[in-house]
Order: sequence, then structure tokens, then C-alpha cells
Amino acid sequence: MVNRSDVATEAPGKFPTVAGEPDHLNPEYLIKMGMLVAGIAHNMNGPLTGMLGNIDLMKMMHPELKDTLEKVGSIGMRLREDIRVMMSKTVAEGRRTASEMDIADVVNTELKFYQADQRLKHETNLILNISEDIPKFKAVRGDFWQAFSALLTNAIEAMGDKGGKTLIITLEQQGDEILLIVQDNGIGMDSETMAQAFDPLFTTKETKLEGRYPATLAMGLGLTHAKLLMDDLGVAIELQSEPKKGTTATMRIPYQEVEALYRRETR
Repeated sequence: MVNRSDVATEAPGKFPTVAGEPDHLNPEYLIKMGMLVAGIAHNMNGPLTGMLGNIDLMKMMHPELKDTLEKVGSIGMRLREDIRVMMSKTVAEGRRTASEMDIADVVNTELKFYQADQRLKHETNLILNISEDIPKFKAVRGDFWQAFSALLTNAIEAMGDKGGKTLIITLEQQGDEILLIVQDNGIGMDSETMAQAFDPLFTTKETKLEGRYPATLAMGLGLTHAKLLMDDLGVAIELQSEPKKGTTATMRIPYQEVEALYRRETR
């Protein structure tokens, strides 16, 4: 499992990093990239607004083209929503101040962001079991976004290009905990592999996954980074898996303790 000695000592206010972690997985680098992406998205909004405005004008000038122009306009509106999701995600990941957080909104927004991945959008049966009235709690939204993203990415990649892919996302409250569960029917893991799943640089994807989707992102650090983020908050990430049957990853969030931790840090 992850050893805290693997984490480099940083000055106060700095982010801990895993020894040997590539720059593109360092949280400070992610924040800089997030700011860049947010800037690009902001710049895209201007021309898009102009295009949508001209479409309305053209509908008045050429009523015979109304149906075609409305189709173009609907595409533009979908693009505007994609830009909004991208900007909200990147801004949140770069914000290190704690605020009241709706974990259900984190899940739904991340899933919208992942609709750009055709494996999830077109090839996977996505089942959502999101309970109502999940308690909100004070936290750094970006930490939970990154942890959930790591679990989601691993699930998608574990299913490769097999047929009949199913991904089940469950969010529910059990007593003093909020459970965020990501369940896939991918290649699964034996007990030996599962024991190493959180180890830095450990990955089976390059050797076990075949097909159209090479494991270009399988650096063996996604789960490690997620665990480091959640360990500091007292959030457990548990894995259950069986070869050829899939994996279930569960985040156990003691939301009241997480909020109390952030409140102590901000005093």
C-alpha cells in the first residue's frame, strides 16, 4: 500500500507529491493547466455567443431555413454547456479554499465532463443510483473531483473495448458516512494484484488490456494520488474485485469529520 515515506516533504501550503510522480500529475501543475483550460474555454465563449446571436438573426431574415438553423443552434447550445462544465471543473480543481460542497453535484458534473469519452457515452450502459438529500459538507471540491475521476478512469479503462460494458455509480448515505461506489464489469483483479493497486507506478493495464484503446493514461498513479488526497481527510477507498467479473471501488466519506477537519484548519 502507499507508504507515507513515499510522499516528499513540502513547505507549508505546498502540495504533497509522490516520489517519482510525473509533473503532469502534480497538483500544482494540474492547477496551472486548469487555469489554461479555463482561459481557453472563456475565449471560446465569445465567438460562440456571436454565432448563436447571428443564428437568431438569420431565422428572422430567412424563415425558410428555420429548421436547419435551429439544429445548428441546438449544437451550439450543447457546446456552450460543455464549455460551462469545463470551466466550472477546472476552476474548482484550482481552488484550494474549502466551501460547502454537494457531492452529488461533483459526481454529475464529472460524468458530464466524461461524456467526451466515446467509451462511456456510446459503448457503456451507465446506471446511476444517486440518493436524494445527500448531506452537503465543507470541503475542497477539487480533491473529491480528482479522487472520483481516478476511480472513474480506472473503471472505464478496465472494461477496455469488451462488449456489454456496464458501469454503476452509486451515491448513498449510511449512518455517518456517505458512500460513493464505482462498479464496473471489466477485467477485475486477483487478491495479489488488488493488494498493490494503490502502490505508486503499479499498473496492469499495459499488459492485460488489449483492443482499440491503448492504456496511454495508465501511469499507475491515479489511484495512488486519489488515496493520498483522501487519506489526509480520513476518507477510505476500498476495493473489491474478482478476475473477469469486475471491480467495485468504494469511497467511505465521514462527512462530518471531513467538515470538522477543514473548520479546524481555517481557524
